[in-house]
Amino acid sequence: MNTHRPLLLTVLLASTPLWAQTAATPTAPTPGETPSRLAVGDATRSLLQRQREGSVASTVPRPIEGSVAELSHQRYLKSFQTEVPPWFGSRLGDAATGSAKE
Repeated sequence: MNTHRPLLLTVLLASTPLWAQTAATPTAPTPGETPSRLAVGDATRSLLQRQREGSVASTVPRPIEGSVAELSHQRYLKSFQTEVPPWFGSRLGDAATGSAKE
C-alpha cells in the first residue's frame, strides 16, 4: 500500500494547476464597476461536470483486487448491523412542524 503514496502524491501535485485554472480569481473592480460574484454552487457544478466528462481523469487504470473489494463490501454491509446510539441524537427535528430538536 505504501508503494502507491508517491504515485498518489504525484497525481495530486500534477492536477493542482488544473484546479487553479478552473477557480475564479478575484480581481479588483475598476472604478464604477460592480464586482462580479460566483453564483452559489458554481464551483461544485464545475467539479461535477469535469468528473462526468473525465477530462482530468487519470489514464492509468486503478483496479481493485477481488479479495480487497469483497472485504470492503463485507465491512460496509456489517456497518448496518450496528444501531445508531441514542446519545448521538438528531438535529433534524420534526419534519411536519419544521422545529429542530435541541
